[in-house]
Amino acid sequence: MNIDEIRASIKRSIARITSIEEREISDHASYKDDLQLDSLTILEIAVDAEYQFQLKIPDEELSGIRTVDDTVKIVQQYLSVESVEVA
Repeated sequence: MNIDEIRASIKRSIARITSIEEREISDHASYKDDLQLDSLTILEIAVDAEYQFQLKIPDEELSGIRTVDDTVKIVQQYLSVESVEVA
C-alpha cells in the first residue's frame, strides 16, 4: 500500500468518525487546532487506523499523534515493519 492510499484511507476514517467532509481535511491538519477534535476522538481515529491496517501501535507512539500526517507516517512505518517481519 502506498502513502497516497494510506492517506486517503485515513482521511475517509476521519470523515466517518467526525462527520467532517473529507475534502475539508488537509494533509497537514492538526487534530486539535485545525479540526477541533478532543483527545477521545483522536484516540478513536488512531485505534481505527490500527484496526483498518491490522497493526499494533505502541501507546507511547499513539500519544504522539497530533496531525493527519503523523497518522499517515506512523501507519506507513508500522506497515513497513510488519512486511519485513512477515518476509
